[in-house]
Amino acid sequence: MTVDKQGLVVITGVTGYLGSQTCLTFLQNGYTVRGTVRSVSSSEAKIHAAFGQELCANNLTLVEADLHDDASISTACAGATYVILTASPFHFGGDCVTPAVAGTTAVMKACHTHGVQKCVLTSSCAAVLAPAKEDAPVPPALYDESCWSNPDRPEGLNDYMKSKTLAEKVAWEYQEANPGFDLVTICPTFIMGPSPLGDGTSIQWLKKAMDGSKTKVPRGRSGFVDVRDVALAHLNAIEIPDAANKRFILYNEKGKLPDVYGWLAKFNGERGAKVPTTLGKGEDTGGDPVDNTRSKEVLKIDYTPLEKTFTDHAEQLLSRGAI
Repeated sequence: MTVDKQGLVVITGVTGYLGSQTCLTFLQNGYTVRGTVRSVSSSEAKIHAAFGQELCANNLTLVEADLHDDASISTACAGATYVILTASPFHFGGDCVTPAVAGTTAVMKACHTHGVQKCVLTSSCAAVLAPAKEDAPVPPALYDESCWSNPDRPEGLNDYMKSKTLAEKVAWEYQEANPGFDLVTICPTFIMGPSPLGDGTSIQWLKKAMDGSKTKVPRGRSGFVDVRDVALAHLNAIEIPDAANKRFILYNEKGKLPDVYGWLAKFNGERGAKVPTTLGKGEDTGGDPVDNTRSKEVLKIDYTPLEKTFTDHAEQLLSRGAI
């Protein structure tokens, strides 16, 4: 299927951390975007300020939509050639499952109803990395796109991971039962890096690392990926025909937390940064072995160096006075 750059792209949650960067990436690449927000009146000015008035003029319209309201989602998707679903709850308290599954189902229905060509869904490695113990890859095998988290595993699964798993499964099941549009799912590890808007879990994580909340450098490793790379993956998922009907893990590297804090500590003394430099106890273990080959070979992602991800993000928060 040839990409239609004249076609309308609907992107949900364009005031969010990933949603705003994804929207900006599509606008910068010449697309016309309809972005969903909860309130146009409270969002329009800050979106135009973040993206630039010239880029938004004639290229971006905002509509109100609620993932709990099927009718609003259907109206938002009417006339779309492509739909990007980025909006989903990311927290570890309260119910994530209900809104994630309901919102995904509403978007899938809208894609089918309105003849959308391709839908790209932001899932998560949370839907990949938690199978039952007996189903986990045995080293040296890596987690890849064939792996699924298991909401019913005996070990249990937290609400956030369950929500991402069930929502992605719902999307694939709906598309299989209602063929006619392509589906791509993007499964990032922990997203970091500078983004035009949003104040979610990723930003709070960095703030706590830099504002004096911590007295010692935590130990361990974690899988990270730059928000700009994830946004580009959504764009390339639309533009690259071979991406259709595939999952993609988005993963840069398993970073050592002491390395991350070392990069951030360079900002100490600047505009209030207070990054600890004393190592805590423990070892730098953890982080699942993940295979990102498909994202590089099919989506053509050339991952941003991890140090740049964190230093660019730190610069942004400091320039905004957030630290």
